[in-house]
Amino acid sequence: MRTTTVPRGAQDVRSQEPRAAAVRSAVSGRGDAGAAVRGSAGGPLSGTALLERLRVTGRARPAADPEFAAELRTFLEDGLAGPIGPAAASRTGRLLMTRDRLSHALACPVHRSAAWSGEPTGALPGGRTGEPRTFSTPLACGALVGALFRQIVAVGGTDDPMADALEALSLDDRQAPLVDWIRGLPAAEWSGLAAEVDRQAAGLLERWPTLDATWLPRTQEMLRAQLADGAVELGVRVDLAVGRPNRHEASVALLDVVSGARRPGHADDRRFAALVAALRGPVPPFAVATYYSRTGELDVDPVDHEYLVAAAQRCLAAATVLLGGERAPSDGSTCAACRPLLRRPPVVVAVDGAVGAGGSTGARGPEHVDPAIRVHPVDPVVAFPQVAAA
Repeated sequence: MRTTTVPRGAQDVRSQEPRAAAVRSAVSGRGDAGAAVRGSAGGPLSGTALLERLRVTGRARPAADPEFAAELRTFLEDGLAGPIGPAAASRTGRLLMTRDRLSHALACPVHRSAAWSGEPTGALPGGRTGEPRTFSTPLACGALVGALFRQIVAVGGTDDPMADALEALSLDDRQAPLVDWIRGLPAAEWSGLAAEVDRQAAGLLERWPTLDATWLPRTQEMLRAQLADGAVELGVRVDLAVGRPNRHEASVALLDVVSGARRPGHADDRRFAALVAALRGPVPPFAVATYYSRTGELDVDPVDHEYLVAAAQRCLAAATVLLGGERAPSDGSTCAACRPLLRRPPVVVAVDGAVGAGGSTGARGPEHVDPAIRVHPVDPVVAFPQVAAA
């Protein structure tokens, strides 16, 4: 009988129920709260202060630990052995796990969207494959601002943000459908998109210095890690990787740029990037970060054993779904959009549009809702921003 090796950092979660609780605690804790960093005067960090925040996490950088790296890989492969099963012998492709696929697999029925991205690739028989991404103005803005960010940190400037960003995207064949969609926008939508791209480009130029060559900056860094003899591949592309790889101590930081608002799922994205990087060798990154170009906020997560174990547990849960196993729980415990509900009173939305919140006047709490009425807990910030603002 094959036994599952549990990596250090998860020694208290050997049984299934405690492990599920540990995953919920780890995933809903450190990153979701948002370690947003702003300048001393209340404004966004810029220049040297911004780079120092990315470089200095306040914790000692992890030393190389080949034993833990091996345990982490064994933990994942033992967990994948069941879902893959006999299908591995007759597979026609591999299961490619990306950040979007994990989020989609673990989303609740309400937040699971058909418009999610999945790189075209083979999958194990019985597994699920990705659906084509549907385009939108926010998605286009994110792609354009990301391209500008990579240009600004590499060469230090831009002459025409919209033109430069479109030219950069045009160099990537994978982005050809999106470029065509942007070019075909009506004049009013084009003007609005260009204005927002110009605004965010100005913020990037003001706050981000050109990175010194000693930082060894790499843009569009593609990280891949194979598991179970290639049956499963984890893949992630980050906007920026900085730091010279070191065999003895963690020396690399990974960063993504987001043009929209902060969401709980961004913390999961950071964990996944750290996990993929850690599986490539005995030295993980020392930090993973998200930069919000609209506001100048920076979220930075230090990486340690506990952080990587939480990422591995989430990865296994998603793999079970993607390989045709049971769906993720619908109680919000694994859904990034629902997760804030674990820390606040729920709002209940019935299919007839009635809304109730625990303790509110004239409202019915979830325990008083007619079982015949289909209901689902909804994050008040996501569903009712005007209420949250008030």
